Amino acid sequence: MNSLPPDINAITEARIEAEDGGCDATLLAMRELELAHLALPPVIDGVRRVRLLDTDAISTTWEGWSVSGGERAFLRCVRPRWKTDPVMLRRMSKGTDDATSWHPDGTWPHLRVVADGALLIDRFPIEDVASTVLLARLLGRGLAELDRLHQQGKVHGGPLASFMIEGKNALKLVHLDGFEVTATPQDDIRQLAETILALDPTQSDRVALLAEEWVESPPPTAADGIKLLTRCMSGILLAERHRLSVAGRSANRLDRSTRLSRAVRKLAASVHPPATKVCLRAGADGVLVIAESDGESVRGGAAADVTEGRFLPLIYTQAQGLDAQSARFLLRSWAMRSKGDETHRQDLQTELEASDTQAEQLVRWLSAMARLRAARLILRAGHPAAI
Repeated sequence: MNSLPPDINAITEARIEAEDGGCDATLLAMRELELAHLALPPVIDGVRRVRLLDTDAISTTWEGWSVSGGERAFLRCVRPRWKTDPVMLRRMSKGTDDATSWHPDGTWPHLRVVADGALLIDRFPIEDVASTVLLARLLGRGLAELDRLHQQGKVHGGPLASFMIEGKNALKLVHLDGFEVTATPQDDIRQLAETILALDPTQSDRVALLAEEWVESPPPTAADGIKLLTRCMSGILLAERHRLSVAGRSANRLDRSTRLSRAVRKLAASVHPPATKVCLRAGADGVLVIAESDGESVRGGAAADVTEGRFLPLIYTQAQGLDAQSARFLLRSWAMRSKGDETHRQDLQTELEASDTQAEQLVRWLSAMARLRAARLILRAGHPAAI
């Protein structure tokens, strides 16, 4: 979803390619990005820059992690040539609100927002079948956030996926008041629709089909979009009610698929995750992959500090089941641990009073739960009324 080069190596490669290809506009943009990246310190007022999210004429916006607290944050940093210009610094300071703070006197002048949750862009690339509930939740809450922003007379301008934070029970859209934003409210809605459509790789879900229509012809306002989404969901629920009514007529007829699906569910509920906290991978860039289990639920993901576990996303509970996409990330991290900093990972493993044996047990449990989930999906595809 985000076409910007993520790090200095990618920026330099894009600059060399533009230089060799004779594209002066791309060469100028990539060179300015390269100079901005090299000028900025790696740690700005306690936050380490990780990924470039957006740019405009006077600033670059980065995702970062707090060195001390392990919190994710957005940093909108002024370009090097405007660092001491009072006019551009005053323009940057206009982006402050209740959630955004302006820091002109620290390591580097910047706007900051603390992100309590996961970024929507981290869901890409999509590897799973789309969920109507997930798409409807993201589209509805995204429209609500855009409506709140538009009611203030502002537009976001994007990229939305990079600035949408998925919290525990909410979705927040971060607005950092980009420079010279020429987008309209309809452009914001269109970009949200494109994001929702990209979450359905098969483009067959009914919410995704609604978003596909909005890519061509978005509703006049976000409030109108919420009304249209409500009507769409009403039709989906009516069709689901009819399907359940038909399935209820044959509820007493148990075939082999039904018995097998029950056995799979019971097996998944009877095997609990091993209680442990381990470091699955230590990247060369300082980003750690931590997995933690209390015997009932599993949390895991990228973190900056092994001591902070409350920001790790929830991977598994008996109530919600397994988040397959996040589980695959942990499995890939463990499989590729040798390409990171193994010495540092072993030190962290010792600090956590854990071992690679415990880590392998947790990874094997995640792999087994993923296979059970795949079996349920196969059974559901063949006999939807049996699950």
